[in-house]
Amino acid sequence: MKTKARWIATAATIATVSGLATASAVADPHGYEHGYGMGWGPAEMFAQFDRDGDGRITRSEAEQFRNDRLSRFDGNGDGRLSLDEYRALWTDAMNVAMVRAFQRHDRNGDGVVTAEEFAVPVTHMFDRLDRNGDGAIARDELRWRGRHDGRGRGWDDDD
Repeated sequence: MKTKARWIATAATIATVSGLATASAVADPHGYEHGYGMGWGPAEMFAQFDRDGDGRITRSEAEQFRNDRLSRFDGNGDGRLSLDEYRALWTDAMNVAMVRAFQRHDRNGDGVVTAEEFAVPVTHMFDRLDRNGDGAIARDELRWRGRHDGRGRGWDDDD
């Protein structure tokens, strides 16, 4: 039973961390070229895991974070997460990424996303990728260099 509970606790931690990274990548309206979409930055990671504030994350601190998350979402205290309990954990993790994506869309910071603000990511995508200006992105416009340029980008976007 301890092994199964440990596995579930580990899965809960992985879901929390990878969920934030995935949601950031999917919800990011500007893409990785603007420094978003790679999941937690160092500040967020240390805020979550560095319990004693010493600038280091120990295995013990990471395990404590995992255990706290499991305890928080294990509503019946059985050391396991049902689908409903796991859904609550996932929703909590996704909420952070959702708020950040909203804030990136809300370019003027007034607390609402206008149609114009919501259109910005698509406009940026076409400005960047529609190389011949015909209003469509064709596969041949997405030339791959086969190497990265030092910023994690490998697309041939120097036109």
